[in-house]
Amino acid sequence: MNKAEELLDKNEINGEELEYLLSERKSVEFILIDVREEYEYNEKRILGVDYLIPLSDFFNKAKEIEMYKSKPIIAQCKLGGRSAQAQRQLRLMGFDKVINLSGGISNYKGEII
Repeated sequence: MNKAEELLDKNEINGEELEYLLSERKSVEFILIDVREEYEYNEKRILGVDYLIPLSDFFNKAKEIEMYKSKPIIAQCKLGGRSAQAQRQLRLMGFDKVINLSGGISNYKGEII
């Protein structure tokens, strides 16, 4: 197992690990979702976010990623609390591999737009 595969096998990763995964995106497949509110997303976001699925409308919006149930999904928010809730919900909805970004965007040192 290479480093990227090992990271995608974890339940939680930190900002440095996400930065590594994003740098390896051409060779490793995963989906990055932001579960913050739209106004937070519009203020700043991690370069590479695939979907905005606010926790406040999670059940309706989660349908947008149904086709990725068997792929690794990384959930992120501001500090890690909402993404941990999204992680639990996605697992209950049958998603195989959901990873929480510990510390959220606040502890991410990579590229922000």
